Amino acid sequence: MVELVNASVIVKKMASDSKQSKYLTVYIHYNGLFARKPLVYLNAVVVSIRDVDFGAMDFKDFNLFIAKLIEGSCDNVYYCTRNEPLAEGIRRIRNDADYFEFIETGYSDEAGLRMNVYIDHENEPVLDWADMEVMEDDEGHYSEEDLDDDIDSQLSDDVPYEHEADDYIPSLDKTIGDEFLHRVSGMCKDIDDEAETDEVETKNGDDKPVYPIHNENQKWDKMVPILGMRFSNPMELKNCLTNYAVKNGYNLYFEKNDSQRLLVRCCKENKNPSCPFRLWASWMSSERSFQIKSLVDEHNCSRVFKLGSIVTYKWIGMHFKNQLVKNPKMSIRKMKAKVSTKFNLIVSVTQCRNAKRYALDEIEGSLMEHYGKVWSYGEEIMRTNPGSTVKIDVNVMPDSTTYFSKMYVCFKGVKDGWIAACRRVIGVDGCFLKGICRGQLLAAMGRDANNHIFPIAWAVVEVENKETWKWFLDLLLDDIEMGIGHGLTLISDQHKGLIEAVKERVPAAEHRQCARHIYANFKKRFKGEQYRKLFWAAAASTTQPKFEAEMNSIKKIDPLAYEHLMERDPKIWCRAFFEVDRACDAYENGISESFNSIIDLARKRPLITMLEEIRIYAMERMYKMLQEGQSWGNLKICPSIRLKISKLKKQQRFWGVIPSGIQQYEVRIGNDGYAVDLNNNTCGCRSWQVSGLPCVHAVAAISYLNRNAEDYVAPWFHTSMFLTCYNHTINPLNGSSMWPEAPYMKPLPPQKRRLPGRPTLKRKKDQSEMESKGKTRHTISKAGSVNRCTICRERGHNRSTCPTRPADVASTSRPKNKKPKKCKKEKGKVEPVQVDPVQANPVDPVQVPAPQVDPVQADPVDPIQVPAPHVEPVQEDPVDQLQVQAPHVEPVQEDPVDPLQVPAPHVEPVQADPMDPVDVPAPPVDPVQVDDPHPDVDVPAQPVATRQRIRKYSERITKIGLRRKVLKKEGSTGHNPMVLE
Repeated sequence: MVELVNASVIVKKMASDSKQSKYLTVYIHYNGLFARKPLVYLNAVVVSIRDVDFGAMDFKDFNLFIAKLIEGSCDNVYYCTRNEPLAEGIRRIRNDADYFEFIETGYSDEAGLRMNVYIDHENEPVLDWADMEVMEDDEGHYSEEDLDDDIDSQLSDDVPYEHEADDYIPSLDKTIGDEFLHRVSGMCKDIDDEAETDEVETKNGDDKPVYPIHNENQKWDKMVPILGMRFSNPMELKNCLTNYAVKNGYNLYFEKNDSQRLLVRCCKENKNPSCPFRLWASWMSSERSFQIKSLVDEHNCSRVFKLGSIVTYKWIGMHFKNQLVKNPKMSIRKMKAKVSTKFNLIVSVTQCRNAKRYALDEIEGSLMEHYGKVWSYGEEIMRTNPGSTVKIDVNVMPDSTTYFSKMYVCFKGVKDGWIAACRRVIGVDGCFLKGICRGQLLAAMGRDANNHIFPIAWAVVEVENKETWKWFLDLLLDDIEMGIGHGLTLISDQHKGLIEAVKERVPAAEHRQCARHIYANFKKRFKGEQYRKLFWAAAASTTQPKFEAEMNSIKKIDPLAYEHLMERDPKIWCRAFFEVDRACDAYENGISESFNSIIDLARKRPLITMLEEIRIYAMERMYKMLQEGQSWGNLKICPSIRLKISKLKKQQRFWGVIPSGIQQYEVRIGNDGYAVDLNNNTCGCRSWQVSGLPCVHAVAAISYLNRNAEDYVAPWFHTSMFLTCYNHTINPLNGSSMWPEAPYMKPLPPQKRRLPGRPTLKRKKDQSEMESKGKTRHTISKAGSVNRCTICRERGHNRSTCPTRPADVASTSRPKNKKPKKCKKEKGKVEPVQVDPVQANPVDPVQVPAPQVDPVQADPVDPIQVPAPHVEPVQEDPVDQLQVQAPHVEPVQEDPVDPLQVPAPHVEPVQADPMDPVDVPAPPVDPVQVDDPHPDVDVPAQPVATRQRIRKYSERITKIGLRRKVLKKEGSTGHNPMVLE
């Protein structure tokens, strides 16, 4: 019977449903394809077969059955159990032995009579993919987004540029067998890797029992204590028992533990006294081996996830050493989570913190040994490659401590090949190192006759700046014998230190700057497809009139964009201004970017390991290129140049050729016309003179004469130049164990540079990079856009901040950083209160209302407190409330100099709060000039209250209530006008 598995499954009938429980249920996946990371089988047709006795078949019968089912060939058949990940459990069926293993696996308890079979129709290396995926999971590879990538490798644009083809990119793991070079690179053999089982010695002639020898390189989860097993020291046995306990979840503990003996039990008495496991080990008397003397390996305890002191921080650190080499910034909590996932174990944060510190200390010790070999590595290069240049600089501290600073390498065979047969065009660039060794790699790349990369020299420095570039350029110019740069062209990015170094050290050279970097900066301010097309059209222009036409088109759109590009000096990024007779029209530095991508894996290695990977890559490349050049036979020019010429031959048929003189022609199409001189190899478009290759106009004139355009190609692109370039070789080096000792003080790793501010973990990505990865917004972002004012129509501000905005025009937005700050009131703090000079005495709580006069404008905050004149002094009772009846008087003229002295009018008693001096505000009155009715009366000046506590409302109500109760209790009557009823 065939069962429908999902919507894409094709239902077919196979047989009746009989003996279903005795046969395997096989799910056959076909008409799909394998995909990587993670390993899956996509777009498959799935058929489940339940009533076929696969156990009665052999490999040939099974193959015929599958071929008939899928109606096609089945050369590549794989299987995996249903409950196991595809990358971990996939196996291939190639013969009868594999098929019988497939049947045996299907009938095992783990499979449960259910198996998956996959048909590979594309001949993919599925097993290699699975091994790589499992290795990456074990080693804990991290994402490339967590790395500090350089922006040069992330420039995204669809304009094609010259770079190294994928066929010429070899593997950079040639030094993986050298234990010293990969001790701190994270590529050494991991303790989780498979190894041989414990060694067992054969019996001797005396028929004495022979016990196995522990193999410390065995995979950790395969270690099991065996009776009589011999160890070199007690520490090996403890490590074996720790692995054994973690694998099975046994709560082992050391009851006796010293340098002579070891007693191990499982589960302490207060937890589970019935577990019989017991191990006793001590030193042997006949030899220097630590042996397990007695062992009861039975357990009746349950699995535990939190072991005791048997799991130490050193054990955790050794398992995470390789991962910390690749990612030293791994967090403690992430390490704790990895321990829980990988070992099914619960550990504390403190254990992980100590484990990370221990692992980093081990790495640091290995790193010091690694840098101590720098002098020996340089001596080995000079011994095997005489004439090469190796420069090592160190920083000597006042206490005579020596730190590594920088190192330069240029091999004799490389520089001889460049001087003999390479164009005088060099691309220089720097890139970051990504591994445990921080710094930057500076490299100089040439171009061979086939227009591919030719590594010339490379150097490792602490930081890329003006001084390091001057140091690198001085050594490079000495090696290639170019002096101050006459006839030399350099191509680089826009690094300011490099630009200044070129001006000082190579003043006579032509310095081109990568147009991709210029456009990346231009795009930050001026975005759009129209800008992009016009920019690259201007950069590719070979004549000045064409360049000016494209720039004028940009100027019509936005004059600021035109000014921005003209400030970058078009002579360094436009072909119309390049020097002729250099046989190179490149306006980008794709050759250097190609080299950076090739050595991406090597940049994660330590110093000497990375340099060795680059050396081996250059040495192997020179040999392979020589073999390839010799296989071209009688070709006059290199294959990549032939491809360009063949494309021009197809385009030339649209151009008309008009002969003018001897070897002189006018080539026209429409309104465009160019003068071609075959005697001098020139064309009016300047492309022939700049690139060294005939342009389409020259090819049209050559075809008019029925000649071969390859005869007019510059000699730099001939096959003979290619063979001459790679005829020089790099001599091989011995292994690290055979390097000579140098009579110099061993340098320490370079000091760590602490940059100001908080270190960033990820590089800031451009919007174009986010769009290329599918991380787009749902709305248009205004980040980086320039505002335009709606009043003056100028850029750089809006109408709220416009200097020409009239006062009556309302602002559309609140200015930034104008939000008033809230002042927090502290308890018990007295704030200053501003009052007018004319105010009632704060000591005397007598409140006098204003007279009934015409309305006068008064201060709403500080009301005028008018004291009553000619009032007998009254002794203030701190409890009684005072009421003052002022006589009725006429308004008087106010003295503008003296404080306002107004007699109190006759009014009815008014209730006033004795604790609040600002209780009854004065009614509004018109400003009237009044005369002082009593000019001879000397009224003392009223003090100004400067610090007064503001009483809470609830506190005031409580005080009033208490005073009323006191007055009633004392029996106060209404005959006293100063008593509050």
